[in-house]
Amino acid sequence: MSKLKIINKEDLKDWAKEIFQKNSFNMVDVSSKKETFRRALASGKIYVGKKVFDLIQNKKMPKGDPITLAEVSAVLGVKKTSELIPLCHPLPIDHTATKIIMDELDSSLEVFCDGSYNGC
Repeated sequence: MSKLKIINKEDLKDWAKEIFQKNSFNMVDVSSKKETFRRALASGKIYVGKKVFDLIQNKKMPKGDPITLAEVSAVLGVKKTSELIPLCHPLPIDHTATKIIMDELDSSLEVFCDGSYNGC
């Protein structure tokens, strides 16, 4: 916590002004792009520890099944990507699928999220 710095409003304004003057942030013009099929796969591994892993595996989590909830939430996240990532164009997603695989060896969850789109 010793690295935290308290700044006043004026310092914050100067900081923001400096960033936006130094870096030219622009949304890319995609109007001349040809229609193409695009597909993306994102993956990650979440280490939850033995205790939590056992609770998930035995369907004993207090608020229900987190794997099913995460898979449904992933669909919502994919649909909202352009709202979450600055300067990202909104794309009408054709398909998305998420799969979570439990790995008992290291008490982890491997997450795979696939999405596709056909357009400009």
